[in-house]
Amino acid sequence: MSDLPDPGRFGAAMEEFIRAMTAVATYEESELTNRIAAHLGTDPKVLPTTTVELPNTEQANLQLGLAAALPDAEVLGFHARGMGYMPLGLAELLSGQAMTGPIGLGPPRYAGVEVGDGRIVRCITNGVFLARIDGEPIVIVVSPTNERGFGPSKLRLEGVGTRDEAVASVIAAIRSAMREHNVFRRRVISLHADERGQGASVQFHTLPSVQRDGVILPDGTLERLERHAIGIAQHAERLREAGRHLKRGILLHGPPGTGKTLSVTYLLGAMPGRTVVPLTGRSLGLIEHATAIARELAPATVVFEDIDLVAAERTMPWSQGVLFDLLNQMEGVGEDADLLFLLTTNRPDVIEPALAARPGRVDLALEIPLPDAAARERLVALYAEGVRLEPAELAAVVERTEGVSGAFVKELMRQATLRAAPDGRNASGADVVAALDELLEERSALTRRLLGQPAHGAPTDGPGAAPFPQMLQAFQAAGLPIPDEIE
Repeated sequence: MSDLPDPGRFGAAMEEFIRAMTAVATYEESELTNRIAAHLGTDPKVLPTTTVELPNTEQANLQLGLAAALPDAEVLGFHARGMGYMPLGLAELLSGQAMTGPIGLGPPRYAGVEVGDGRIVRCITNGVFLARIDGEPIVIVVSPTNERGFGPSKLRLEGVGTRDEAVASVIAAIRSAMREHNVFRRRVISLHADERGQGASVQFHTLPSVQRDGVILPDGTLERLERHAIGIAQHAERLREAGRHLKRGILLHGPPGTGKTLSVTYLLGAMPGRTVVPLTGRSLGLIEHATAIARELAPATVVFEDIDLVAAERTMPWSQGVLFDLLNQMEGVGEDADLLFLLTTNRPDVIEPALAARPGRVDLALEIPLPDAAARERLVALYAEGVRLEPAELAAVVERTEGVSGAFVKELMRQATLRAAPDGRNASGADVVAALDELLEERSALTRRLLGQPAHGAPTDGPGAAPFPQMLQAFQAAGLPIPDEIE
């Protein structure tokens, strides 16, 4: 046993041997590398590479951009064992080696992406484009930065050629074609974060139709809203010529059920041709992404409903909060861009400190209050279609519904119709009265709150409506120090 070598010295010698052999090892160039070299007419490994990363939501737009900018390109594919679990870019392709083994030539990989209008765009996920632009050979490689690993996945676009200027020109042409053929333009889209934090997905939506006479607000309120939202869009060129800014922010505030969402839906329908990006609680962390889409596709509208519910939510530990993220993104938008930001809240007291700390982001705040008697009469007339109401019954309903919301009146008429439905008849005033009695009784207190009416009858925004914890939340959302007297 004494003739055996020392294990430590043997291990060190073996490690040195492996390192030396690895350094001098030579491999035959892969077929893919040879195809790329033959196309470029030189060794691609000595040429500089230009790289662009795009959000994974741009997959359909990238495919359309590639098809428009490189219509005659030859497309090659590649494969490697376990390639779905590792990123493979130009450097790996030219080396011919992935972590799990050699990279071989194969068919391109595609994925079908729905774009909301019945089309499914066949998008390349891994491929090599061999193109010539004005006689210049160019190679473009498309691959994901991360398919099933850790961290957010993006689309990677790499270009290499014998002249850097030609590569930059091709990538610029692809980006320009992406803007021209963008599938999000003039659509209503929402962004949703991937559960594993590996990017985002896009959903397309169709807005319900809301007519102007279906929006019942205090006198002059709808006109101000239309002037600030629609009017600026209609006279954009004249305003630009006069040196006036087009970017604007509108805040609709008031108790639940008073018509804020209805007003927003009406506005969106009354402004066709705009890209609309609604943000909800599921879109936390995607505000920058959503605003970037709106900037790219202006004229556009960004909607953030119930902003008070997320005013103090933090997308990252170092973030000042979702509301501040949104306000900061609004600050970065060019003044002459036709971008409209629509915010709604039931609790203006929660978000006012944040808005005050960032003046100019919201330039119109409109209160949508509980309807007065005249508005309630209009609401009853609007929702009572098919309901037989005598003038005296109408007056009694209007009087008894003081302090309720428009949503309450709408539900009242539905309940009345439901009472008459089993008998196969239209609802009558008696059905409306019976439904109103039921909704106003004590055991329906929670139902009334859900429909926007305080169960105890006090105004929803009156004294005592802002509890102490929400006061602290307001200071936190604004990024302001908490005063000593309320700590």
